Amino acid sequence: MRLLLTVLAVVVLELAGSAPVFTQSPDVNELRRRVAIHARRFVSELSNLAFEEEYDQRFTLSKRRRQLKSDFLLVAYPGRNDVVMVFRDVREVDGKPVRDKQERITKLFLQPFDSAVRRARDIQRDGLRHSVDNGRMMDPLTVIGYLQPEYQAGFRFTVGELVPSMGADVREIDLAPTPARGKTAKPARAWVSETTGEVFKTELREGFGGRALVTTTTFGVDPVLKIRVPVQMRDEVPRGNDEFIGTATYSSFRRFEVKAESVVTVPDPSSSR
Repeated sequence: MRLLLTVLAVVVLELAGSAPVFTQSPDVNELRRRVAIHARRFVSELSNLAFEEEYDQRFTLSKRRRQLKSDFLLVAYPGRNDVVMVFRDVREVDGKPVRDKQERITKLFLQPFDSAVRRARDIQRDGLRHSVDNGRMMDPLTVIGYLQPEYQAGFRFTVGELVPSMGADVREIDLAPTPARGKTAKPARAWVSETTGEVFKTELREGFGGRALVTTTTFGVDPVLKIRVPVQMRDEVPRGNDEFIGTATYSSFRRFEVKAESVVTVPDPSSSR
């Protein structure tokens, strides 16, 4: 079963109140609970949010390189604040605008909203055609999906060490897929506040040692919206001696409106600067 956050992240709208102050480290079950509450709030706060993604793709030895600029949208399903669809709408490739961008937006949001999942998959696949050959385009929120309460049962959690360089109460946790999830989910790590459950960094890993494919996402608080958001994603993929490295940065976070007739009005990113 493919993790649904890639195209359809199902979360329960349950906002936590003010976080209590804890005087000692929690056990693994309590830490899982706090992280689950944060993951629910995190995805809920990202609902109907748009931001810019600048994705630099390159290989370490060859001259192959691609620079992509996209609008990254997290769209609440009409009438549902607890269901979020993820869209990456590539609008520039190596500094040149994508010619069919407006046609794609029209198809997704102006025609009848009969199959949200299929439409999300279509736009994900469409974006992949712009990727550099033998590269890939990753999702910065995959591990956040693992941390949602609906998916936590598919992983064995191990509590690691405190990481004072990231924060006084930031602790590493390791997530190992259970046998039932092992064919679809990947091992992961997250660095979280053991007090509030907030996520500071995530890592997705496929393979072992120096041949492992590693995707790392860091998170921070947006100064305008005052919510935690993805800041940077780094993807490292060994390809023989010519390693692929993808680096995505995120900015210009802004809310958008989904009107009753399924028209999405997204503010110009320049207006938020």
